[in-house]
Amino acid sequence: MKFSMLSGLLALAACAQGAVAAPASAFPEKPITVVVPFAAGSPTDAVARVLSDSLSKRLGQPLIVQNRPGATGMIGSEYVARSQPDGYTLLFGTNTTQVANKYFFKNVSYDGLKDFTPVAIVGGVPHALVVNPSVPVNSVAELIAYAKANPGKLSFPYANSTTRITGSTFRVMTHTDISEIPYKAYGQAVSELLGGQTQMMFIDFSTGLAYMTSGKLKPLAITPARSDKLPGVPAMKEALPGFEIGNWNGLFAPKGTPPEIIDKLNREITGALEQPEVRKQIDSTGYELLPPMAPQAFGKYIAEESAHYGKLTQAAGIKPE
Repeated sequence: MKFSMLSGLLALAACAQGAVAAPASAFPEKPITVVVPFAAGSPTDAVARVLSDSLSKRLGQPLIVQNRPGATGMIGSEYVARSQPDGYTLLFGTNTTQVANKYFFKNVSYDGLKDFTPVAIVGGVPHALVVNPSVPVNSVAELIAYAKANPGKLSFPYANSTTRITGSTFRVMTHTDISEIPYKAYGQAVSELLGGQTQMMFIDFSTGLAYMTSGKLKPLAITPARSDKLPGVPAMKEALPGFEIGNWNGLFAPKGTPPEIIDKLNREITGALEQPEVRKQIDSTGYELLPPMAPQAFGKYIAEESAHYGKLTQAAGIKPE
C-alpha cells in the first residue's frame, strides 16, 4: 500500500513537472498580448505595432497590441506586473515606465526592476536641444552664454520625465537661470515652444524632426548621440561634456516567466529587428534601433540606468510628487 501511494505521488510529481515544462517548450500555443502603456498613435505604440506584426509571423501566433494608457505609463505597467508569468502578456516598456517614474512619483504601484524580467531592448528616440528661431543663438555654447547674460529670460516646457530631466540637467550643468514650465500634454508644450511662449526644449525626433528640418525649430545638439537624420548637428556630450541621457524601450515579461520563454522571445525579437523592412518602418517613426542585448545584459543596463537617473534627479532637485 505504501509503495503504491509513493508510486502514485511520484507519478503526480512527474506529471506536474511536465505540465510546467510543456508551455516553455511549446511556446507559444495561443495569441500573445503586448501591452503598450501609452495611447494609440503615440511613437511607442507605432514601434510596438511594427515589431509585433513581424514577431507574430516568426512565432506563428498573433501578437495583439493592447493600449492601457494613463498615469505616465503606470496603469499598463502595473497590469503586466500582476499578470500570469507565462509569456502571454508582455509590456512594451520604456525608460519612463521602468526607471524614471519612481523618481518623479511617490505612489508607484510596481517596481520597474523587481517586478519584471527584461526580454529584449528595441530602440530609442533621440532628443534634440532646440530653440525657437527668435532666440539669437546657433550653438550650445552660444545658448549658455545667452542664458547667463539674460538670467530668467529663457524657459523650457516639459510634459514627461525625459523632457524634464534633460532640461533640468542642462540647467544644473550650465549654472544658468532657466525656468521650467510643466504641461499636462506634450502637444501643448510643443505648441507653446513653436509660438514663442517658451524658448527652448529637448524634443523627441518623432514629434520634432519635421519642425527642425522645416526651420520652425532650430536644433543645437542631439542626445544621446549624433544622428544621420540631422547631419552636422553635434551630440550633447560633445557640446557639453558629461551630458549623458538616453531614451530607450523594449519588451518585458512579469517576474517569474520561465527563462526558456524569455530566451526564445529574445532570439525571435533580435531576428525580427534584423529584417530590412522592419528596420525601415521603425526608422520612419523617428526611432533608432539599439544594439541587441541578451536578457541578462538588458537587466544590468536597466539597473545602471536607474542609478544614473537617481543621481540626475537628485542633482536637479527633483523630488517625487
